[in-house]
Amino acid sequence: MSIFVPDTETKLYGLLGKTLGHSISPVLHNQAFHDLKLNALYLMLETGEQDLGEYVQSLKNIGFLGWNVTIPHKETIIPYLSGLSSLARDAGAVNTVLNRRGRLTGYNTDVIGFQRQVEETGFIVKDKQAVVLGAGGSARAVIAALIQLDLAKITVVNRTLAHAEEVITIFQEKAPAVEFEFCELEEEKYAAYIKDADLIINTTPVGMYHAQAETKLVINPEYFHDQQLVLDLIYNPLPTELLKAAQAKGAQIGNGLPTLIYQAEASFKLWTKKMPDRSNWLKLGQKAVAEINQQ
Repeated sequence: MSIFVPDTETKLYGLLGKTLGHSISPVLHNQAFHDLKLNALYLMLETGEQDLGEYVQSLKNIGFLGWNVTIPHKETIIPYLSGLSSLARDAGAVNTVLNRRGRLTGYNTDVIGFQRQVEETGFIVKDKQAVVLGAGGSARAVIAALIQLDLAKITVVNRTLAHAEEVITIFQEKAPAVEFEFCELEEEKYAAYIKDADLIINTTPVGMYHAQAETKLVINPEYFHDQQLVLDLIYNPLPTELLKAAQAKGAQIGNGLPTLIYQAEASFKLWTKKMPDRSNWLKLGQKAVAEINQQ
């Protein structure tokens, strides 16, 4: 890709989060802007929790037309927005913001992305049991997608029990036909749920790329088996140690790259009304992750 020089007409987009060194989103979006000949730029937008409100106002004042939202701001950004889409409202989390003439609307394309990934695995999840590891914004999107996929039972496993209970309480009211349970991230408490689960999804950042990633597993993988589908929303590294352990037990596995690409595609279309080249994005994503891991 040739060097892009922004000007006064350049449209600004970005990724809002706390620590973004692992992200490949700028690679995807900026390449798509180039391929579609759009005068636009996608930037990293790092800020801590205490400055979030002021930062969002600054993005609005500068004229950013939209941005993605990642850890830890998917839930806490909501008070600073003008409105929510139905999916964002159902999930209680936002991963995409659209600025329409100063009105900030929150969307959740993670729900769409995860649902498409599950459907494309070919694994039958209707009327099955799922375990969701984590209780943050990504977990909420996953649960919203699982409800749409007609899961019979969803169990949330989280380090802080109160957070797991809070998430379950929200969705119990919205999906009374689904059986919900929750437990702490302690082996003697989660073991039976993992054994009985048909689908297990890690939504925590444990195992994400950094110096000690190879030593971290969110749960003991001894309870995996060959009748399960194990998904990890982490896409860097590919695959995570959790997925390697699940595969060794015969489970079907999937990393977070497809979900990332599907949600990014939905965000891109929301902002630009155009569609990126998905196959090119997949190749770019795999290459970008490999390059990060070589550093």
